[in-house]
Amino acid sequence: MDLPLSAEELQEVRPSMFEECFGSGPFIFRINENGVGPQLLTQVCLERGWREYTSENDNWNLWWRTTGFPVSHHKSIYSWQYLNHIPKGAAICRKDNLVRYLRCMKKVYGSIYDFSPHGYNLPLEYTKLAAECSRGRDATHKFLDEKPIWICKPVAQSQGRGIFLFRKLSELNYDTNTIVQRYIEKPLLIGGYKFDLRLYVCIPSYHPVTIYMYREGLARFGTDKFNLNDLRNPFRHLTNYSINKLGPGFTEMKDRVGSGTRKKILSRISDWLLWQRITTLVILTVLSHVSQIPPTVNCFEFFGFDVLIDNSLRPWLLEVNLSPALSNDCDADRLVKKPMLHDMFDLIGLPLYNTGLSVFDIFSDEPKENARQVIETTEPAKLSLKNTVNVVNAAGRWRRKHKKMSASQSSRSNSAARPRSRTASASNQKTFMNLPKVQVDGRSIGATVGSITTPGTKLVDEDVRKPDYKIWGNGRNWKYATPREGGWVRIWPIDVSSNGINDPSNSGYVKAMVNKMTKFTKTAKDLARKHPAASESQLSEYLQEEMNITGDVWIPPV
Repeated sequence: MDLPLSAEELQEVRPSMFEECFGSGPFIFRINENGVGPQLLTQVCLERGWREYTSENDNWNLWWRTTGFPVSHHKSIYSWQYLNHIPKGAAICRKDNLVRYLRCMKKVYGSIYDFSPHGYNLPLEYTKLAAECSRGRDATHKFLDEKPIWICKPVAQSQGRGIFLFRKLSELNYDTNTIVQRYIEKPLLIGGYKFDLRLYVCIPSYHPVTIYMYREGLARFGTDKFNLNDLRNPFRHLTNYSINKLGPGFTEMKDRVGSGTRKKILSRISDWLLWQRITTLVILTVLSHVSQIPPTVNCFEFFGFDVLIDNSLRPWLLEVNLSPALSNDCDADRLVKKPMLHDMFDLIGLPLYNTGLSVFDIFSDEPKENARQVIETTEPAKLSLKNTVNVVNAAGRWRRKHKKMSASQSSRSNSAARPRSRTASASNQKTFMNLPKVQVDGRSIGATVGSITTPGTKLVDEDVRKPDYKIWGNGRNWKYATPREGGWVRIWPIDVSSNGINDPSNSGYVKAMVNKMTKFTKTAKDLARKHPAASESQLSEYLQEEMNITGDVWIPPV
C-alpha cells in the first residue's frame, strides 16, 4: 500500500472517507491480533463510544498492540488510522539496550547521566564484570556481608521473572542474555517496606521531540520488610505486583501499608527537587535513543518508567516498560489508569462521542449495565444530532468534574501559564473535515486540512513544506504541542523556542537538549537551596521564570 497521506494529499481525500471513519460512523478500536487485551483499555474505549474491531469489517481507526508493529504497518496506514507504537521507539525498553545507551551518553555528557545503576551486558561483558568483582576483594570487604550486592535481570523476561541477587560471582548462573547491575542497597523505605514508582510517559512525536508525563502514578511495594541479610526472598527486594500478590505477607501488608501493593503517588513523598530530577531523568532517557527514530505520523508511544528513590532522595532509573500494565486489580489502578487513558486519547486528538453509560455515573448512584452491552445494542445511525450533542455535553460535564476534583494539583504550579483544555464542539464530533485547533501554549491557531495558518506568521507554512515534515491526519502539529491535557503535562519542550533545538533534522540537537536539561537541573537545585522555606508552588513559579517555561512544572498532585 501507499505511504501515509501527506498534508497536500489530504486536500484531495473524498469527504465520504472522513465521514465514514470519523463522522456519522463509529470510531473502531482494535486490540492486538485477536481482540484480547487489557481489560481497562477496552473499558475506556467503550466508554468513549468506540466500537470493537471485527473481522467482518476490516476498517479500524486505532490499533493498540502490546508488542510493536512491523515497519510495513506504519507505511500502509491511512491518515485516519492510528498506532500505539512508533518505529524503533521500543529500543529503550530492552534492558541491554538501555544499559548501553545510557553508558554511551554518560561517556559523552558526563555526570548528568548518572541516574542508572552501573551495569554489564552478559555474556558479552562477563570479563569486565569479573574484573569489577575482583577489585571488590580488598581489605575493606573482609566479610561476605560487606561485599557489594549485584542484581541479575534476564533481558527477555518481564514482571520480575528470573531476577535474583548475589554477592559472589560464583553465585551468578544464567542461560540467556542478561544484565547485571549494582543493587541500590539503601532505598527509601515506607513503613520498613521497599517501593518504587511507576510513572507514565507519552511520546506523540520524535520529530520534533515531544514528551508528556502524567501527574499521577503508582507506588509499588514489596510485601516483606526490607532486609539485606536475606537476598533470596524476592518479596523483600522486588516490587512487581505480579510477584508480590503471591507472597505470604500480601494480606498482612495490606493492613500495614494499605489495600494492595500499589498506591497512588500523592502524599507518599513530598520533595520538589526530587520531582524535577525525575523530570530530567525521563527526558534524558528518551534523548539517549532519539537519533534512531525515523520521521513518523499518526503513532505514539506509551511508556512505563520504573524509578527507585534511595534514602538520600536521589532517583534511579530501573527500567522502561513498553505497553505498561493496564490491569484493574485494585482501586489505585482504577483511580490512576482510567483517567490517564481518557486524557491520553484527548491529548492525541481521538474523538469522544456516543459515550457509554459511565459518563452518567456521576449523576446517579444506581447500578448500570455493562457499557459494552449498551453500546452494542445502540445503532449509531439512529442517533440524532440532538442526542449526540447531549452526549458530548454530558461528557464535557464529566470532564469538568474530573478536573475540578484535581483542582488541588493545579494550585501547585503557575496557573497563569495554563491554557484551558479545548472541548470538542458538536460539529467536530459529527465530522472531522473541520479539524481541531492546535494550541501554541494557550494561543489557538486555526487548522485546515493540509495546512495550518496564523495571521502574520509564515513559520508554520514553511514547516509544512519541509520534505521530512509530516502532519497528523487529524491536524495535530507537534511543533506546537499543548502544554497540558488533563493530567498529562508537557515536560519537553519546556518552552516553544526549544522546538528549534530539539528537531533531529538540526545538527547538534542532542547536545543542545542536554545543555538545556543541565541548566534546568542546576537551576532547580539552586532554587531549592536559596528558598528552603518556599512552597512547591512558589518554587515552580521561580523555575518557570528562570527557565522561561511556558507550560507547567511537573509535580504529582497533593
